[in-house]
Amino acid sequence: MADFDVQKFKEIYEREVVKLMRDSKVPGLSVLITKKGKTIYERNFGSREWTGTKPTTSDTLYGIASMTKSMTSTAILMLQEQGKLDIKDPISKYIPVSIGIENIPIRVEDLMCHGSGLPNLASYSAVIKNEELTPFNIPNLPMGNWDDFYFHVNDAQDWLFVKPREKFYYNNDGYTMLSQIIAKVSGTSYEEFMEKQLFQPLGMNRSTFDRDKLEKDSDVSKGYSTEPDEKGLKRKPKPHLSSIFNSGAGGLNSSTREMTKYIQFHLNQGRVNGKQLIAQELIEEMHKAQNSIDKSENYLVVDETQNYGYGFGIIENFHGVKVIIHGGASGVSGGVVLFIPELEITYTHLYNVGWLSGHITYMALLALIGKDPEDLPFLKRRKHFKKLQGSYMAYRKNMEVKVIQKAGLLYIESDIIEKTSEPLIPVDPKDPCPTNFYSYNPFGRQLIQFYDSDNDNIRFDYERNIFKKIDYKPELE
Repeated sequence: MADFDVQKFKEIYEREVVKLMRDSKVPGLSVLITKKGKTIYERNFGSREWTGTKPTTSDTLYGIASMTKSMTSTAILMLQEQGKLDIKDPISKYIPVSIGIENIPIRVEDLMCHGSGLPNLASYSAVIKNEELTPFNIPNLPMGNWDDFYFHVNDAQDWLFVKPREKFYYNNDGYTMLSQIIAKVSGTSYEEFMEKQLFQPLGMNRSTFDRDKLEKDSDVSKGYSTEPDEKGLKRKPKPHLSSIFNSGAGGLNSSTREMTKYIQFHLNQGRVNGKQLIAQELIEEMHKAQNSIDKSENYLVVDETQNYGYGFGIIENFHGVKVIIHGGASGVSGGVVLFIPELEITYTHLYNVGWLSGHITYMALLALIGKDPEDLPFLKRRKHFKKLQGSYMAYRKNMEVKVIQKAGLLYIESDIIEKTSEPLIPVDPKDPCPTNFYSYNPFGRQLIQFYDSDNDNIRFDYERNIFKKIDYKPELE
């Protein structure tokens, strides 16, 4: 396996990060990469907020969202090691949730791997909306106490259609339930247990769920939501997520430096400063496939089996290496953490907007295993689609149409008779640079073929017509 070329990585990766921040209106983003416990790349982009000149640092606190989940699972297994619970137990033993299917109870471990059979119940999103962090177009749910939460969950009995472990449904509500199991068996709040039993031993002294503590810290990012706007993307400053109903699923605030300590702890199989904080075999269970994620075509991870452990996603074979990973997006902040056990590598990036494309993570992964980050299929497809975009005309301009890119797909837009917008579906979804597409109309499936010889002679066939491209305006890179 080739070595990591730091200089080449900086040139390619930093250009792409700056482009992403510019296009997505991101104030700040922090990155930290280690190998064998030593920092090999550290970069902080932008500022903690749009106004003022407070630069981001490796100590800047961001809301880490769903990256909290593996910490919650770690705490559950710490309590199992202490003999206070068993992950094979039904959850009804610990919390007032009794739903199930065919008299098969949902067990603690089912929640840890999103294998309960429960679909998304949206309590996480409802709380975010109730806190006015994002303008989700969903109903307001009463969510002021734990009775409200448990009523919301138990009322979902009619939405259980599969037995536990038969289907992967990513479920934030399950991790909220886990946080309350921790509180129940530990005799303290979830937040206090996490601080004393996990964060303090790892030296994560500034990581917190507490908004008051966060606001008193001197190095904190401001969160930014995405708001509807006639001119396009608009960011609005917001506080970070802070709700007891979201703590266990995604409520922690941390920095790239402290998250690296946490991931290094997992890389070290539960050891910190020479001390075994949790049994190695329990940590290893977290890193094993516990539930299979339905395979879908993914232009970031092509043809790779993806599973879920306990609080971590698992890519079994990313160009020959196993990657343990989790991302998060709270509506106002997010990021990604991962590690590669075989190479003793950790990677963390955090940012202060609601969501960002994950391609910069996989560019970094390719570089870290000695491959060219520009070989990412996502980047090839993006460049190819930009080339096909533009205005096209049929013979003597008897018809004109536009090919645009929207939400990762090409569309043909026309107003010849009425305004239409047809999505173009690649015939071969694995091809990063497809030229054969199809669309659907009232009469069935229509094949559309592009001929991509050069920028001045791009054309496509549509039914009886040939359309030639009449402009080529590459976007600013």
